[in-house]
Amino acid sequence: MVSRLDLVLVIGLYPGLSALEIARKAGKKKTSYGAVYQLLQKLKVEGLVNAGDEKYTIAQNQKAAALFRVVYFCFGNSVDYNRVISVKTAEFVKLGFEKGLIEGLPFDAKTVRGIVSVLSRHGFAVVESRKPFVCRIVYSKFLQKLVGYFEGKVTVACPQIADCIDEASLNSRLEKEFSAYRRAARELPSFDETGFIHSSLALEGNTLTLSETERLIRDNISPVSKPFKDCQEVLDYKKALDKFLHGAPINEEALLVFHRTAMNSLASGAGQVRGQNVRIRGNPDFKTPDYQELPSLLASFYESANKLSGEKKLSAVQLVETVAFLHNEFQRIHPFIDGNSRTSRAIFTKILVERGFPLIKIPVGFSGQYMGLTKLSQRRDDKKFALLMKLIVLENLKMASRKLEFE
Repeated sequence: MVSRLDLVLVIGLYPGLSALEIARKAGKKKTSYGAVYQLLQKLKVEGLVNAGDEKYTIAQNQKAAALFRVVYFCFGNSVDYNRVISVKTAEFVKLGFEKGLIEGLPFDAKTVRGIVSVLSRHGFAVVESRKPFVCRIVYSKFLQKLVGYFEGKVTVACPQIADCIDEASLNSRLEKEFSAYRRAARELPSFDETGFIHSSLALEGNTLTLSETERLIRDNISPVSKPFKDCQEVLDYKKALDKFLHGAPINEEALLVFHRTAMNSLASGAGQVRGQNVRIRGNPDFKTPDYQELPSLLASFYESANKLSGEKKLSAVQLVETVAFLHNEFQRIHPFIDGNSRTSRAIFTKILVERGFPLIKIPVGFSGQYMGLTKLSQRRDDKKFALLMKLIVLENLKMASRKLEFE
């Protein structure tokens, strides 16, 4: 069944189509043409589309543009917009923004279950308890735009979730969930490598959706509408990960091989420690060390990584905290001209995978929080970053164990 949001997406992506052409683009047969036409007329009445000469375009007004932006964001990040973009979801998110914590069911149980299921799957919400119900909304610009579309302006009690999390409770839940995951690990499917690749590269601006990434990796089918560079980047990153995740210890040789493979498309500098000073584009507050300091900084980093490999009695919490520090440290050392962030994430997840964790991806709902504490940060804060990464690991464990609350 075609939805009004399906049509908004098609019209926004392919402006100037007729109703029949829109129906075809939406994957509908001629028998569905009548339903599509009726929805188009409703969208026209609502002021969301124009239909000059029976050719449809997104209306030139703020409301229509705002709706297309949130639909397109969902489409690009493989989020079900038909489930997320609704008045009830906006009300739920607004409540979480304003209160900081939702305690008790604000709607009937079935409605809350549906909302929380899709939000938590993508990292937009964290359920801390089912009985009694306690849920925290993870602030993001997308959710702010969603609420703004339906509810107008909203105040946000907790812009940075790391400032609001009870660390003792988080640590307890992480240990418990890791133990449950380990017990069930033999029955679980293989690691979600495609999800990891997509989430890591999306943070760097790669335009492939999750489904496009999956088809490219599984079937070697490139999306015709996407840049060749982005497709090659996916294949290079997968090739690098396949060698790195289950290969040698973390040392200079292994990281240079990883970087050379992952950044194969670089004009220069792939697999080479930089011999020049660099700045982070768009963030003058992120300070990178002088290139002449890199040998000693990297030697210290490798020593710390190797020391960790000998620590066999660390708890799950201690391990994630230590690896989060290494992630942040490598990114701050910034040894390469480009590709440091994706390498940092590969190091982080490699160490955890070797200790029995699943591949750790950054859910799209956490991406703004993650970027705000890494290369978009104004200052380094290892404690906040460790808190955030413990929460992200916890949510990954839930997903890997198929234990997302309310599913």
